[in-house]
Amino acid sequence: ESTNEAQGSQFLVRVRYTSDMCIKEEFLFCELLLTTTKAADVLQIMDKFFSNDGLDWKTNLDIMYTDGSPSMLGRKSGLRALLEAKAPQLVTLHCFLHHHALASKTFPPRLKSAMSTAGQVLIFIQSRALNHKLVKILCQEVGAKHDILLYCTEVHWLSHG
Repeated sequence: ESTNEAQGSQFLVRVRYTSDMCIKEEFLFCELLLTTTKAADVLQIMDKFFSNDGLDWKTNLDIMYTDGSPSMLGRKSGLRALLEAKAPQLVTLHCFLHHHALASKTFPPRLKSAMSTAGQVLIFIQSRALNHKLVKILCQEVGAKHDILLYCTEVHWLSHG
């Protein structure tokens, strides 16, 4: 679960799978959490996705990454507990974004420069409502799958605030 620029909660799902003897990693989907961010709400979104795509919980879900929050890890009503009822083989690990955020701190200078420029562009777009609206219109005109930008900041370890 992540919060977007408009303070809306989003549920991001990333998958890792094997294809042609290679391990691949991709974002699977991003859905808005319209009301609360409780485990039951997240499970409902996952249930809908699994049903719509004809996926089986026991054969298509092995590992879950979380941010370590109680709503994800709670023993009775946390997402892990709810998913283990559907997929007993489930293994739970800490969120991959934190690993990527730490790795990004050691980027080579040229990549750091490119990321800094991209960040400045995002800040420019985010700085005024008109900029944000123009980007939304541009995305719609070119037929982009999404018409908003996800604004990211540094990921902080929960234990360090």
